[in-house]
Amino acid sequence: MGPSVGPSVGPSVGPALGLLLGLLLGLTGCVQVDGRGVALAPHYAHPFVSLTPVAPAPVPTDYDPRSDASAAVAAALAQSRRDGRPVLVEFGADWCVDCQALAHRVTDPAVRLVLQRDYRLVTVDIGHYDRNVALAARWIDLKRSGIPALVVLNPDGTVRATTQDGSFANARSLSSDDVANRLVTWLYPSSRS
Repeated sequence: MGPSVGPSVGPSVGPALGLLLGLLLGLTGCVQVDGRGVALAPHYAHPFVSLTPVAPAPVPTDYDPRSDASAAVAAALAQSRRDGRPVLVEFGADWCVDCQALAHRVTDPAVRLVLQRDYRLVTVDIGHYDRNVALAARWIDLKRSGIPALVVLNPDGTVRATTQDGSFANARSLSSDDVANRLVTWLYPSSRS
């Protein structure tokens, strides 16, 4: 064994003590002081870039049979062209248990935040498949998708995503995290190679 420098410590304590001393000595270098005793901020003191605030969009949770759904979608698309948020059109009805389950998920803070910040939501009442079905048929087949049926439109009106696969037709089985994850996935679709 080589010459000892300092007091002898057990084999398990030596490396731990060395690590602790190294950390303590390393932390003292995090804040530098100039010649006048003023602390200089480390380069990571302000790591976040300031973003312009986003005004939250309304998040409806009901299906109004009196609303003009075509006009509501057109107005949302006009707003979308100004701010770049996609329009999420939800087709459903108040009598539909899964539509009500989805409306309940929308009240979850995480889901609500994504909707308010990143989408323009329009709920469209389809009645008993006797109201606004022509509007829905522009983007989705309600008989195949079931309700609630969702369509995401780009600001130019083209379809970004749909639930044509019926993935929301059993919304009562979806958690709030499932809904929030789907909303985020639609915002950032994976690139195709």
